[in-house]
Amino acid sequence: MAPMKRWAARAGAGAGALVVLAGGAFWFGGGYDRWATDRTLTSACDGVLPADGIRAALGERRLKSFDDRSEGGLDDPATSLRVTCGIGREPGENTGKDVGEGSVTVTVNGVPTLDREDRRYESLYPEVRTGSLPPAPLGQGWTGLVATDDSGSDAEATTAVLLDCVPGRGDLLVTVEANVDHLLDDSPFDNPDRRTAFARIATGAAANASRRYGCDAELGEPLKTAPLPVNEDEYVAPADARGTCAGIAARGKTVARAWESERGTAPYETCVLGDTRGDTTHVVTAHYGPYAEGALHDYVERAGDPDVTETGQRSGVLPNGAYWTTADCPTDAGPAFFTLSAPRDEARTQADRTYALATLKTFAERSAKAHGCAAPAEPSAPTDSSGKGSS
Repeated sequence: MAPMKRWAARAGAGAGALVVLAGGAFWFGGGYDRWATDRTLTSACDGVLPADGIRAALGERRLKSFDDRSEGGLDDPATSLRVTCGIGREPGENTGKDVGEGSVTVTVNGVPTLDREDRRYESLYPEVRTGSLPPAPLGQGWTGLVATDDSGSDAEATTAVLLDCVPGRGDLLVTVEANVDHLLDDSPFDNPDRRTAFARIATGAAANASRRYGCDAELGEPLKTAPLPVNEDEYVAPADARGTCAGIAARGKTVARAWESERGTAPYETCVLGDTRGDTTHVVTAHYGPYAEGALHDYVERAGDPDVTETGQRSGVLPNGAYWTTADCPTDAGPAFFTLSAPRDEARTQADRTYALATLKTFAERSAKAHGCAAPAEPSAPTDSSGKGSS
C-alpha cells in the first residue's frame, strides 16, 4: 500500500502544482486584469458603457471605476435621470501616477431636469470645454458635438450626443469627457484614430442608454471618424465665413478674423471673432435643448432676475454684460438661447452696442433657421442706467 500512497501523494502534488501554474499564468498573463475590467465595465454607469469602445480608447490594462452614481429614470415623473461614472487606468505600481493615456467620465442625463433639488447645482448638465475656439458638429446622423481644450496641463476632449426620445419620454444627453496627460503626447487628439475612439464611447453609450431607459431614439451611423474642432490658425476673414460666422460683418481692425465650425445639428454652436492680432473680441453662442435650459438656469434663474423670470422678457443684457435673445423651437425642444459676449470690450460706446446687437441678430437668425426654430426676438440693449433690456 505504501507505494500506492506515495504515487497518490505525488499525483496530488503534481495536480496542485498545475493549478498553481495555471493560476499564475492566468494572473501574469493578464487574465485577471481582463476579468476585473470586464466586471468594472459591466457594472459601472448603470451598465450602459460600451466595453469595446472603452478598451479601444484606454487600452487593455486593468481599468477601475470612480464616482459611480445613478438615480431616477426617464419614466420617473419626479426624479431626473442622472447617471455618471469615471473609468481610468489603475495607478502605476508603487508610483501613484497614471500609466497609459488618461481617463474618461461618462454622464447620462434625462432632459429636462425635473428635480427642484437639482436646481441648486452650479450647472444642470456637463460643461462643454472648448477652450477659446468653436466645437465641431459630430454629424453622421447624430445630434452632437466634439470639442477639445488643451490649454491646461491635461488635454481634454468632450463628445456630447443628444437623443430625441419617443414622445412622452423627454430627451437623453450623453456626455463623454476624456482627459489625457500632455506629458505623454503634446497634441493627443490631433490623432484621428484616438479622437474617434473616444467619440465612439459617447455614441456607444448613447445607443445602450436609449435601450436601457426606453428612450427608443433614432440613432446615427457607426462613426467612421470624429471631426477635429478648428484650431487657432484656421481663421477666415468675416466676409469669407460660410459656417457659424456666416453673414457677420467685419469691423475694421477690431473684427478682422473669424473662427467657425460647419453649420450642422450640434446643440451648442459658437462663432469667435478677433482683431488683427488674433485676440478675441466677441464670442457668439447658440444653446439648444439641454444647453439652452442650462444657460437660462445659470444666467437667469439662479440670478433671480424678476424682469426675466416673471415678465417673460425675451432679450436683454445679462449681469455679466453679455447680450442675449431667445427663439421658439419645436415644443419638445424648448426655446433656444443665444448670447454675445465681448471679453475685451470694457467701455462700450453706442457704436459698440450697435455692432454687437447686429452681430447677435445675424448669428441667431441663421442658427435658428438651420435648427427649424422661429425667428429670434429682436436683440435689445439697455436704454437707461438700470441695465435692463426690453421684451
